[in-house]
Amino acid sequence: MLLKSKLRFAAPNLVTGLGLVFGLMSLVATSEHRFVDAGWLIIWCVLIDRLDGLTARSLNASSEFGVQMDSLADAINFGVCPGYLVYVTLSSVPALGFSDGAGHVLLLAAFAAWVLATVYRLAKFNVVSEEAPGVFFGVATTLAAGVLAIWYLVLLKYGAPGSPLSFPDAFRGPQLLGDLQVPLAVWSYLPAAMIVMALLMASNAPMPKLGRVESKAGTAIVLVSVLAGVVCGVIRYLPDFMAWFPTSWLVCFLIWGQLNPKWRSLRAPDFLPD
Repeated sequence: MLLKSKLRFAAPNLVTGLGLVFGLMSLVATSEHRFVDAGWLIIWCVLIDRLDGLTARSLNASSEFGVQMDSLADAINFGVCPGYLVYVTLSSVPALGFSDGAGHVLLLAAFAAWVLATVYRLAKFNVVSEEAPGVFFGVATTLAAGVLAIWYLVLLKYGAPGSPLSFPDAFRGPQLLGDLQVPLAVWSYLPAAMIVMALLMASNAPMPKLGRVESKAGTAIVLVSVLAGVVCGVIRYLPDFMAWFPTSWLVCFLIWGQLNPKWRSLRAPDFLPD
């Protein structure tokens, strides 16, 4: 009986461990300049992160140990891995100006801001998660890393011909954005985007938890979009399709959270001692 109980609690932690393995594989792929593989591995980390929580709830196997292990894995998978991927990618292309000088300092600052904001967000969530009324205060690290990784893959898919960051042959399926060609200069804005996203993760901006949609139609749209995104993510297919839902969710509810009086009046619980 004791063995059965231990195995029940071990199951979600094994899933978390698998996600961490994907994160480590992403770091290795990044160091070997296999950028497409590294990006997809981060997407797999996002999918696994949803699965370990589902496993814990299904088996009634939530534990304080599991919470801490999940947070430590998330710090690597959604903090270090995406930041390191962008850092290595941009610093490997001298034409972008991030290989040395002020540009390199800016890139390092964006990398550091991303990792620090991720760790800060995870630590704060661990303290206040039980008090949050069905809402995240600050953009969730999973969502932030997923949005960054999926748009990173879209940029690689639609890179202009001849660009050192163009890998259209590495992606299967149609080009949903048509003949779009992303010039190399667009990558120069990525450090600034990372800093903005880091500030959003560390902020108290109210964001509804995924699935909390009042209308049945809205719930159906969310469910279908999530399931379609999961399938595409598992088989590494159509990042340009996968990008629309998390990006729309992020933008719409950040704006709605500031315009809606009810959400705007919410105050994040204190997480530091008086």
